[in-house]
This record gives sequence, C-alpha cells and structure tokens, in this order.
Amino acid sequence: MARNPRVVVVGQEPVARAEVQKMLALSGFAVLGEAGYGIEAMSLSRDTEPDVVIIAIEEPLIRALQTVEALADLLPGSPIIGYSSIKDPAAIRRAMLAGIKDYMVAPVKEEDLIGSIHTVLAQEERRRARMAGETDEPVAAGTVVTVFGAKGGIGKTTIATNLATALVQKTNQSVVVVDLDTRFGDVAILMDIPVERSIADLAMPEEQITREILQECIYTHNTGVAILPAPIRPTDWRSIHAGHIERIVSLLMQTYDYVVLDTPGTFNDIVARALELATMVVLVATVDMAALKDTLLAIDMLRSWNFPQDKIKLVINATNEATNAQPQEVKRMLGRDVFWSVPYDRNISTATQLGMPVVVAKPQSRAAESLTEMSYALSGVRGQQPAKTTKETPQKGGLLSRILGNVPEEKTEVGVE
Repeated sequence: MARNPRVVVVGQEPVARAEVQKMLALSGFAVLGEAGYGIEAMSLSRDTEPDVVIIAIEEPLIRALQTVEALADLLPGSPIIGYSSIKDPAAIRRAMLAGIKDYMVAPVKEEDLIGSIHTVLAQEERRRARMAGETDEPVAAGTVVTVFGAKGGIGKTTIATNLATALVQKTNQSVVVVDLDTRFGDVAILMDIPVERSIADLAMPEEQITREILQECIYTHNTGVAILPAPIRPTDWRSIHAGHIERIVSLLMQTYDYVVLDTPGTFNDIVARALELATMVVLVATVDMAALKDTLLAIDMLRSWNFPQDKIKLVINATNEATNAQPQEVKRMLGRDVFWSVPYDRNISTATQLGMPVVVAKPQSRAAESLTEMSYALSGVRGQQPAKTTKETPQKGGLLSRILGNVPEEKTEVGVE
C-alpha cells in the first residue's frame, strides 16, 4: 500500500481514544477520526472508508462486540484490531469470532500496535491477491532462522552450527545452514568440510537459479546438516547481492524445514535481506559493555524498521569464565527479556578441533545441553527428559534458572567461545 494507511479509532473512553489517535499520528498513519460504539462508529467508518479500524474491547462486552460485527459487515476489506484490558481467553475468543483480526492486551506498546497494523494489512493484501488470482499456488515453506549480532567474535557461527545440528538430530527435521559471512565465513571450518563450491557459484541472474543448481553447491555434513558455504576468498562476494539471497532462501524454504542464516558481525544489504526474510532472529550478544552498546543500537535499528519485536530472540553467550551478568541486568540495559543464556564451555574448543559441533562431540557438556534445549524451545518440540538432579548439581529456581544458565558456583562453568 503506497499511501499511509488510513485508520479510525473506536472506543467508549474519549481519553483512551485520543491517546491511541496521537500514537498513530506520530507514527505516520492517517487518522481519519475517532468515535464511540454503535451508530457513531458506523457513521464515521461509512463516511471515511478506512483501511483499518482500531477498537477498544471493554465492558459492556456485548456492546463492543456488536460494534465489531457491524463494522466487519460494513467494511469486509478493512481489518479490525482490538485492544483491551480483558485477558479472559473466553472473551478473546468471542472477539475473534466477532471479526477481530488481532487482539492486543492493554497497555499497548506503540511498536506492537504499528506492527499489528502492518501485519493485518499485509494479510488483507495477500487475501485480495489470492481472490483475484494474482498469486502463484502456495508452496511449502520452512522456517528461516537468522543468527545475527552487532559485532564479530561473539559466537554466532558456533551457535548457528550447533543449533542446526541439534534440530536435525533431536527433532528429526531437515536443516540447511547458509553461510552469509562476507568477511570470514567459518561454517565450513567449524564443520570440517572442504569448499570446492560455494554461494559464489550462484552469481547469475536470480531467475536462472533453480533447485537443481542450488543443490550442486550444497554439502551434507555427516551429522545430517546441509551446508551452503561461503567462498574461501571474501572478494568472491562481489557478484552476490541481496536479490540472490532472497532467491536462494526462497528455494531452500521449499526443501528444508529450517533454513539457518549465519550473518557477519557487520551490516550490509545482504544482512538486511537476511533479517527481512527471517521467521525469527536469534540476536546474539555478550555481556561486555561494547557488545551491549552495539546490541542496543541493533535493537533500535530493527525497531525503526517496524520489525516485529516478537521475532527477536535475545541470546546471551558467555565467551569467558569471568562472564557473570544476571539476565535482569541485561534486560535493564537492553530493554528486553533474555530468551536464552549459553554458559561458557571449554569443550567448544575441543569440538572445533574435531570438526564437530559440541552437541555431537561433547553431548553431556553444559553448553551442549543448553544449545539442545534452545533448539527445543525454538522449534516448539518438547525435550526428552530434564537433567537428573544430584547433590553436586542442584536445580535452583526450576526451569527458569536452567534456561537462564544459572549454575552452582561449585561446578566448573562451561559454554561457547
């Protein structure tokens, strides 16, 4: 939609309507007006024909839902987004059945509301295109996991390769790792595979890249992970651009359950496209101040793109034994929760020398167990059994402590270098 989306705001509380209207106007939306429930909302919507309606779903609930149903009938091509202080699942279900496309629990953050509007409008555009026969037949699509970080040397490639291996071996899913590191490209080294063909061999007009040509450049590691390596010489990246990446990833999504994109510690058009294509972004950070500062800038950059914040999974990687930052401190500094924390582990170096991910070379190590559990969390697959509790390794704080990597002081700490 080329022009700014046109929005009306509906609700019984004038102050709340005004706050939402101001929020939208400051974000660049064309706010056509505000109204209460019933006839007032219908009259405004009929006169303005908005692209999207934002409505407060509050008591009396029946009045709000009557308005939703009427608006859905009046504007069948305009999505309706509801926000409410009501968290009851039954009430949310009733709102969705009435015609709400998205239901947001108040207080609503500006970035979440903006993301919701763009999402429902994109869904409506796709629906219209399908109805008009303007889209191709839908094809199977795998999950794209972009491993991203604001600087180099923080363990992105180690996490990418171990995550891919754990997904293959623990969830029986098919996974391909695409090495998009335009500076170093260490996936092949960490997995100990020779590189005779690489992504650089796909430097041709995008429409000429086929699945068959793509498969000729892919290696299969003995762990079962497929790998599209980076070229040995960084200069070979000169002929690869963002359009190639989009074509390659689109084809791989039709073949593999997961496409893991390993990105460099810098920002360029290829990284931008890898982020845009992501189903989820594993944002890797360490707890030194420089890395946290750069990570905060990366988060702000993504927010300025209206990037869906729920796609971002913040992973803290401990790269030395001195690392001892608490997740709540990281949250305070970065303004978002830590999804996962990977403990330091000397076994990583040993595994690297073997050309094997630590989840295979040292499966009982703390890092291997943590990375395997992270793969379960990202894939939605339930793990087999929790680790056994002994006197030497008490489980403090239950599942949360295990996820955040809190380990007893008397044990040797282990993790990712």
